[in-house]
Amino acid sequence: MSGSIRYARAFVPSHITGFFAAHRRDEPRLAGSVGCGLCLSLGAATTIESAPQIHDTEIYLNGVLSEAPVSRHVVERLAKGPVRVKTELQMPFGAGFGASGAGALGCAYALNSFFDLGLTADQAAAIAHEAEVTNRTGLGDVIAQNAGGLVVRLEPGAPGTGRIDRVPVPPLPISYVVRGPISTKQVLSDERVMASVNAAGEAALKELLKRPTFTNFLQLSRRFTVTCGLASDWALQAIEAVESAGGMASMIMLGDAVFAFGGAGAEALKGFGKVHTTTISQRGANLD
Repeated sequence: MSGSIRYARAFVPSHITGFFAAHRRDEPRLAGSVGCGLCLSLGAATTIESAPQIHDTEIYLNGVLSEAPVSRHVVERLAKGPVRVKTELQMPFGAGFGASGAGALGCAYALNSFFDLGLTADQAAAIAHEAEVTNRTGLGDVIAQNAGGLVVRLEPGAPGTGRIDRVPVPPLPISYVVRGPISTKQVLSDERVMASVNAAGEAALKELLKRPTFTNFLQLSRRFTVTCGLASDWALQAIEAVESAGGMASMIMLGDAVFAFGGAGAEALKGFGKVHTTTISQRGANLD
């Protein structure tokens, strides 16, 4: 830091969910989901800058001034004065990569550092979790992104309240293709759909805990995709193409998107859109 410009910067990995079951509670800190998902090395970098010339906090997403209600919730809880928030998203937005959670969590980490608030990682992350739940943009991304790796969400709730474990896994390559977004808010608000999703998610979690391996996670995610009925025909066809090429694949919850591992899966996905490849992130949210 030098002169009158002060800043703090945080990086948060993206998170894709393979299967889940939602747990609604009146208290946002107690609400959440159980299930399992992967943190990926592409993520969100959030910078907090001093801005003495402004009267209200400004939030920029990929260089564009934005409402960013989830991140703004965090700012209103933690900021001690107007600042400029800049978040650069490497992941697709609205397609199941936990972009809003990553922005909110990075904001919480960076604000904690910038204002020297003295919060622990879980305490800062709990604010981001509450922002997601309140805005109905997610239930389990933040607690996973706070940890990194292949995260098993065992009990619902914010970091420090919910309970997670991790399945040890190397930084393996993961390929994905995205056709478009799915409204998380709309899906989570549909009681009929969620009854089917929750039953399938709870069953998948029980099976994973019997054999907590990366391969079993992929197999159970694929089964969940078919059982819960959220996948488009495009997604199901992409999954089948990957499997025909010797790989494993599943839908990314909640997005019209598919992720794949192994075999010639990445090549098979080319028939369904632009293919991207990243790696499993073994690190969770952190300050740069």
